[in-house]
Amino acid sequence: MDAVCERLRQKTYIKGSIILNQGCIVEKMVFIVRGKLESIGGDGVGVPLSEGDVCGEELLTWYLENSSSVSTGIAILGIMATCLLTTLH
Repeated sequence: MDAVCERLRQKTYIKGSIILNQGCIVEKMVFIVRGKLESIGGDGVGVPLSEGDVCGEELLTWYLENSSSVSTGIAILGIMATCLLTTLH
């Protein structure tokens, strides 16, 4: 648990920010604290996410399988989120 806590970082994203990119290796898991985000899957369908939701949960699969891709996440409104990063920035 300490290892997870060491990698948590609070970030703020402005409207229109691309938070995660579809097809790229997952580098972070985003826990939405405030704001709204749209997760757009490979089929082009958008799913609205907001407070309490998670984006980039594929990171857990990546840790288990050592590879994964992710849907594109775009901030609809300003986002305040806690991010679990694979590397320290």
